[in-house]
Amino acid sequence: MTERLNWKERYDELPQKYQGRGLTREQKEKLQERYEDMQYEPGESIGVVAAQSLAEPATQLTMETYHQAGGAQVSLTAGLPRLIEIVDARRNPKTPAMDVYLNEEYNSKEDALNVARKLRQVTLEDLVSQDTIDIMQLQVEYSLNTDLLEDYDIDAEDVKRGIEDSVRRSKVEVNGDNLIVSSSEDDYDLKDLKKIKNKAEETRIRGLKGIDQVVVNQEDGEWRLQTAGTALRKTLKIEEVDADRTTSNDLFEIHRVLGIEALRQAIIEEVNATLEAQGIGVDDRHIMLLADMMTKEGELNGTTRYGIMGNKDSLLARSVFEETKKHLREGSLRGETDPLDGVVENLLVGQPVPVGTGMIDLKPNFNTED
Repeated sequence: MTERLNWKERYDELPQKYQGRGLTREQKEKLQERYEDMQYEPGESIGVVAAQSLAEPATQLTMETYHQAGGAQVSLTAGLPRLIEIVDARRNPKTPAMDVYLNEEYNSKEDALNVARKLRQVTLEDLVSQDTIDIMQLQVEYSLNTDLLEDYDIDAEDVKRGIEDSVRRSKVEVNGDNLIVSSSEDDYDLKDLKKIKNKAEETRIRGLKGIDQVVVNQEDGEWRLQTAGTALRKTLKIEEVDADRTTSNDLFEIHRVLGIEALRQAIIEEVNATLEAQGIGVDDRHIMLLADMMTKEGELNGTTRYGIMGNKDSLLARSVFEETKKHLREGSLRGETDPLDGVVENLLVGQPVPVGTGMIDLKPNFNTED
């Protein structure tokens, strides 16, 4: 057993500013009591305790898949489905989203709306009020919505350039607020024209790819944007955006853009937010242990056969989770051995597990003369 630090010794080691100068005797005793309660003994099965502490309240989560956020009703995955997304490290969340904060000097409604225009993906289809296919001339005529063009600060020339850059073999003519789209080739038919039409309407004229909706809200005097869709790397490059607070709910994107430490913190915050949204509180240390296990290899690993469980050193521990025959067969072909150092493999073979009293190996030393 390791020796515990006496509370007074530990307290005196702290810098003076952290020693709570000015606290009453009762408050100091409360701190001492909380400090003692937070300790754990060597050999305590903290993994099992953390698993139970997370799994038990998870059974109380509702199966409600979405909740509404913001006045414009952005749908976000919530409850048990969201918790499963996080713990299993699903590569594509059902409702990717970003919380975008603004720098202090841009904290105004006008600047927030300006950033929203930069973020929201605007396609030709969004800007068209009417379209007509001219079968005789083999061309498509689009009438653009002038109100939307003004709102997004776009003109017909911007739309023309966007279509010509993204749709091969297309020819675009501008007539006021009308566009005429046809093929640049001499020999084409109605089928070719329809392909050009479909691709043209999907053309992104402005905004970031994947961001379909942006909601602007004011909370506690601060303007904040919430997006349906995520493009974190490009969003952080926008001048008005506060890169220190802006984040995404896509764990893999956070890892790519911000790194493994930011990913660990995001897992902790996302799990906490999911549980707290339904009035469930779990000690942060249990969630921190989960986040550590998911990120300790420098990559994001979920609690799946290809993640944490599939990366276990123990052959028997891997085989009892899923794909039992596969692990036993491959381990046998490799001549793999199992030192039986963990909990699962010792349970499997009927031996004491190496936690608690199972960590201590006591042997009698009888006197042969007795």
